[in-house]
Amino acid sequence: MISVLCLGDFCSWNMDLNIINSICLLSLLLIMESINVLIIGGDPEDKKDMVELVEDASSFFPTEIWDDIIYIGKLSLEHDFKIKISRESYGAFLFRRLIDRMKGIKDSTRLVSLLLGITADPIVTVYHFFDETSFKKAIYLVHDYVNKKVGVVSLFRVKEDTSSKLVAHGLGHNRGLRHHAEPIDLMYYELLTAPTLEVDGFCKLCRRKLRDEKPDLHPHPR
Repeated sequence: MISVLCLGDFCSWNMDLNIINSICLLSLLLIMESINVLIIGGDPEDKKDMVELVEDASSFFPTEIWDDIIYIGKLSLEHDFKIKISRESYGAFLFRRLIDRMKGIKDSTRLVSLLLGITADPIVTVYHFFDETSFKKAIYLVHDYVNKKVGVVSLFRVKEDTSSKLVAHGLGHNRGLRHHAEPIDLMYYELLTAPTLEVDGFCKLCRRKLRDEKPDLHPHPR
């Protein structure tokens, strides 16, 4: 049974770090690991929905992996730029800049366990390449990126019934799981475009890895 702790809302990261440091130091005393949830943008009332979303995602995992979901607060950030999709404009976050910000927050608060940022806004990454005649730029949406220390999940244009599966997919990466093509489960490499899951949750191999994987309370960046 996972307990959900809500520590309050913060309008921006310009907060009293002494308060959140005191709270985060409590995580050092936890035998189990926690999922520390930070909402990026959005409305204050999103808190309950986001925490429940992570709770639903964690239910796909063995119960001994996490015993707390801690709501850290809300991070208000200006969008890096706007993107246009189907004639609609949306404020977007640049992936690398957002990840660096998350790492800075994690280091500042001395959090031991995963810091997971969730946003309803698009996160994009930019690639430059040479096509034999000139350099070109391509922009791709990033829906999830999670490692041992930090992670971000974008629910932009993600169906409601798929949201918890996307978060579970990201949390799977946090536990060392990799993409695969068969069977079609939560770690399927094209999860958001899969018509149906052949396995409701994780496949046998993934479940075995989750049981064998030991929590790393002092993770190293990948």
